[in-house]
Amino acid sequence: MKTTVKYVVLKSLDYQLGTPLFQEEIDADSQYFDQIPAVISFQNHQFKVKSKEQKRIYLAEEQEEMQTIIVKVISQI
Repeated sequence: MKTTVKYVVLKSLDYQLGTPLFQEEIDADSQYFDQIPAVISFQNHQFKVKSKEQKRIYLAEEQEEMQTIIVKVISQI
């Protein structure tokens, strides 16, 4: 299924509150939400996952299911 994963910073010395880190578009199964690691590496920084939100949509016209996952992280110093 089409999956959009957005990573957002909650707390960091280098990023403002709510700063989007990056977004990726992937083709993943419905279990991907549970497989997101507890620590994310991005641009030589380590970020701890604080929370995750998942939203699924079924497009009847296209007979396609999509999901959006928002991952909220804090910087590990």
